[in-house]
Amino acid sequence: MAQSANEFARRFTTFREQVQSGGVIEVTAHNRTIGAFLSAREHQHCLDMKKREREVIKTSDMDNDPMALIMSAEYSKAAE
Repeated sequence: MAQSANEFARRFTTFREQVQSGGVIEVTAHNRTIGAFLSAREHQHCLDMKKREREVIKTSDMDNDPMALIMSAEYSKAAE
């Protein structure tokens, strides 16, 4: 759901209640997205995803099966 920044500011209480059900409200100005209002659940999901993006897995910490698959992979060949 997209709302103009003016409308969002005017009806903040209404949107706060709507977003609590787990949604996201996109906020626009001059027909461009300038931000979003997230439920607590969506915000936590974003934080979790950012954390996973920064995780580093050392090859020495990997199990043998995934490492063997990586080592035997062929460029441009789809998995069977």
